[in-house]
Amino acid sequence: MLSDAIEEIHREFEAAADRRNQELRRRADVRRVDDFLLSIEDIIENRRGAVPAPLMDDITRFVRPLSRKLLRALNRNVTRDPVRVLDVLFDCQQLLLPRMMVA
Repeated sequence: MLSDAIEEIHREFEAAADRRNQELRRRADVRRVDDFLLSIEDIIENRRGAVPAPLMDDITRFVRPLSRKLLRALNRNVTRDPVRVLDVLFDCQQLLLPRMMVA
């Protein structure tokens, strides 16, 4: 009986750890979008021109698994216009936030 109770405690502990890890992963995506948004807003505010290619590549890799529609919008932006990238990132944020609230 004691061993059953110990096993149950271990299972509950592992389940709680799994839930915490899932929550951290969900929050990591939102944090990443926020970081991208800050970078793009900085480019716009300081009138630096086009989004740098490495940053655009990072954003594209992030958006790809989220939405094909948003990925197409990024790919059509051949001039790497930061305002258009900002629009896509806001849409990504709108996709991610409800997912975080449901869980």
